[in-house]
Amino acid sequence: MNKPMDISKMPAELASVCKWIHRFSPPTEASPDEEVCVIYARYSGRNQKEASIERQDDLGKDYVAHMGYRLRAEYLFADRGRTGDSLDDRTALEEVRRLAREGAFKRILLYGWCRLSRRPGDAMMLFDEFEALGIEIHVCAGNTTGRINYFQALILSIFAMEERERLLRTTNYAAFAAAARGRNMGGIPYGFRKGDKRGELVVEEEEMLVIIRIFVLFVVDDVHPRKIAYILNKDGIPAPRGGLWTKEAIAGTPGRGGGILRSLKCVGYLVYGLTTIMRTPGRAKTTRTVGSLELLKCVEKPELARVDVDLFNEANAKLDAMGYCRGAQQERSSKSVLLLHGRYHCVCGSKMRLATAVGASGIRHLLCKAAFENGTCDRARSTSSHFVEAEVLREIRDRILSDDAVELFNTTYVAEMQSVRDEVLRSRKGRSARIAEIERWLDNSFLKSLKTGRTDEDTGRVCESLQAERRRLDEELADLVVPDEAMEVPNVDVHALRGAMDQLIMRTPLKNPTEADLKLVSALRKLVGKVVVDREQEREGYTLRIDASLADLSGRSGKSSPGAPGKNSSDVAVRTFVRDCPAPVRSRLRTPEFVRHLASKLESNEYCTSDEDWAAIEPLWVHWNHPRRRLILDATLFFLRSRTLGLRTLPAPFDGGYAIEYGVKQMIRKGCWASALVAMERIQSSTVAGLDTSRLASRVKCHEWVP
Repeated sequence: MNKPMDISKMPAELASVCKWIHRFSPPTEASPDEEVCVIYARYSGRNQKEASIERQDDLGKDYVAHMGYRLRAEYLFADRGRTGDSLDDRTALEEVRRLAREGAFKRILLYGWCRLSRRPGDAMMLFDEFEALGIEIHVCAGNTTGRINYFQALILSIFAMEERERLLRTTNYAAFAAAARGRNMGGIPYGFRKGDKRGELVVEEEEMLVIIRIFVLFVVDDVHPRKIAYILNKDGIPAPRGGLWTKEAIAGTPGRGGGILRSLKCVGYLVYGLTTIMRTPGRAKTTRTVGSLELLKCVEKPELARVDVDLFNEANAKLDAMGYCRGAQQERSSKSVLLLHGRYHCVCGSKMRLATAVGASGIRHLLCKAAFENGTCDRARSTSSHFVEAEVLREIRDRILSDDAVELFNTTYVAEMQSVRDEVLRSRKGRSARIAEIERWLDNSFLKSLKTGRTDEDTGRVCESLQAERRRLDEELADLVVPDEAMEVPNVDVHALRGAMDQLIMRTPLKNPTEADLKLVSALRKLVGKVVVDREQEREGYTLRIDASLADLSGRSGKSSPGAPGKNSSDVAVRTFVRDCPAPVRSRLRTPEFVRHLASKLESNEYCTSDEDWAAIEPLWVHWNHPRRRLILDATLFFLRSRTLGLRTLPAPFDGGYAIEYGVKQMIRKGCWASALVAMERIQSSTVAGLDTSRLASRVKCHEWVP
């Protein structure tokens, strides 16, 4: 190798440049007694003791004394009870890595390579990280004492992983052997406590009474697990893990099992190996899978049994029938689309949950999750999602997308966002100019120092100050977010969106949506961020508080920028609208939008027969001399076209109630309905084009029905 050149033998100009450059680089040589070390220790097993950490620290201190290194008292780091299979929750290791990036030490000392990590990928990643920072890794004990190089790190990582697999096999075998001897190898479930001996369970009689009550409520009284949790919370009974009871704590979770109603310990069986826990590589997250039946260990413990076996079997059969069996998935009973799914909240802050669908209509009910499951909210009344969404759509049509609201948005929010954008751009321009000035100074600093007569020390101090300022400006420049250029709402075709609200109100619940329907629903979800429902027990109506943002509708979120303090665009973009709603009604005909829609169709005679149609039908009905036969035919066609709820709820002049329905039955019995359809199809009338007559067959129970 070439020997380093002696600076004293260099020309004066070159020696000056070399000295100036070396002032900005860290020292490459240092004596061992001037270099600081840290000791990192770790143990993972619960049964390991604190002495394990002390032993690792003592060996590290002996190695430091033998090698002549320097160790600070505060540089002893230890992760207690942390697995080497993951880097998560290794707080001490994270602190060591932080100090390494700051250049606070030169060497890290380990009792063994496996203390760093037992996964080869993580271990080699840490090795590369420390090596890039110029930090040596030393092992203080074992056959590989000394500094670890790349090849040794790779081999030791493989051995550490193999040792982990061996420990797991040994531990699992010991656990199965202990379970076969009747020890409890799992957690302590609700209703039991730890005994005096290792692996012994003792019945907690007070909690066991609660378990028996749960079984009786579920099997004998036929109470749903959610209602059982509600009752227990009302009575102030603490849950197994503290807090509130949930249906999962009682009935378990589909796909994982569990739950008090599935606990075999209540009937006197200790079972080990039902599930297996797998750790996600590189993370602390674990997944639970079904264990092998060949390795299942089951021991009978009659002294633990407090629940009748027949009661237990009946409860599990009932859970299977309800869909709580392992791996079962609940099917949706409705194919309707909830327009603002996930946006509904109760006034207490909890989210609103969906009850089951009401028949085939697809209308579901919104109710407070905290009130329904936990009993912690006094807003226990449910409200039909059909009427809540109709009121939200009316508020969008009348106020949120009104001309006044759009004008206010365009005159305030757009102008404010443009001001924020201009201010951020000016800040970015000023910082960029300062960075360019610093770069020019650093490039010419050597010539300037010669002209001004500054020494190398003075120039170095100035350069360090400017470099620090450069780093600060780079960070500020990266944090400056330039908001998108504000877009005016009229460019989004607000009038067309506002006009679609009436049609959407009449179609809710929205079934079998088209692509255009889904785009409209997506626009509404961008517009409405949150809907708070407040319905008191004594009150017939309810109140909606709707948070809407026209900026999100326009596709520009208007992000706030750190460079413009106090210029948060959300203060202008998001507005809250309060709407007092009347009590929901059952009939869809009473909605104003639907009444206006039917009135327009009656006025245009679009859903009824024309004079040409009646001229073709009348000669075929000579055997039926009913005075209102054309009115009955028009009422039938209007019912099929308008999608009203029934023949008795039609508007005037078809509001004859039972008389209209009886007339329709007569028309079908005499064959007049079938002959009318044939006559109109023969003349290719638009009245029956694409007409679906299946609804009439389901509404009118008539043996002589002819489709």
